[in-house]
Amino acid sequence: MSSEKLNHDHNSNGDNATEEPEEKSFFKIIVHSFFIIPFLIAVFCLLLFAGMHLLTRENRNAYDYLADVKAGGKDKRWQSAFFISKMKENERFQGAFELSKFLSNPQHVPKEERFYNELESVFKASRHDDNRVRQYLALAMGRTENKRFTQVLINGLTDEKEENVAALIYSLGMLRDPEALDTLYEYLDHANARIRSVTVVAIGNIEDSSSRSKLKKALQDSEANVQWGAAISLANMDDVSGRDILLNLLNRQYLENYEEVDPEEQTQLILSAINAAGHLNDKILNERLTEISKNDRNMNVRSAALKVLEK
Repeated sequence: MSSEKLNHDHNSNGDNATEEPEEKSFFKIIVHSFFIIPFLIAVFCLLLFAGMHLLTRENRNAYDYLADVKAGGKDKRWQSAFFISKMKENERFQGAFELSKFLSNPQHVPKEERFYNELESVFKASRHDDNRVRQYLALAMGRTENKRFTQVLINGLTDEKEENVAALIYSLGMLRDPEALDTLYEYLDHANARIRSVTVVAIGNIEDSSSRSKLKKALQDSEANVQWGAAISLANMDDVSGRDILLNLLNRQYLENYEEVDPEEQTQLILSAINAAGHLNDKILNERLTEISKNDRNMNVRSAALKVLEK
């Protein structure tokens, strides 16, 4: 009996040893077939798509992005009308955004009259489009720095949605055309503080001495952002009228009183104030710049202050 039992136990152990590798092998096949292979295929397809996308994007020009805005996507029979509408809306926005971004490099701005005509036409047709499309097309016109768009933007401001006004005003500032000043002055008393703030920056970009009295008045605005923009704009025009405000902007403790201004925005404001102070060579401002160049916590800020002082 003991001999039979030993043989039986031996055979049982042998069967288990055979079954376990078979089960593990089968499990590996399942995992490999249903998880690993599809995953690798998906990764390969993603990389292929990304590579093709990059290759095609590199060859795109301003006309291609403008065509995206005009086309707004292709119709697909199986999609609902609502979905098609939203898809085209998003594609027009994406095209307008990419066009504006592309034109931020002056070397990418076409010089042909054809492009300017098409951009003007698309902008005029965008009045009832998604706000973002309108805004980025306006910025695209501003980035061309072609003054032919001055009147287009001025006309666009007529009955414009309030959400879009700031973008059109900012774009007029980028064109740096004194012909826009009379229109911009009208927005210095606008009820929306953001629009007033963008307006003083746009006026400052034009750098026309006739606007100094308007900017000096803006130094007394109830909104701090407007005061800051006016002081920087005046300094860029070699006018020291906003010196006290610039001194505030060069003080982090002052900026920390504004909870809506995060540390990154603080740094950008200080850098703008440093650059503006560089136009004035004012003794009091230079003393503050010297302090900043030694003690500010941000290395870029210290470096910018030092460069201005060296000049």
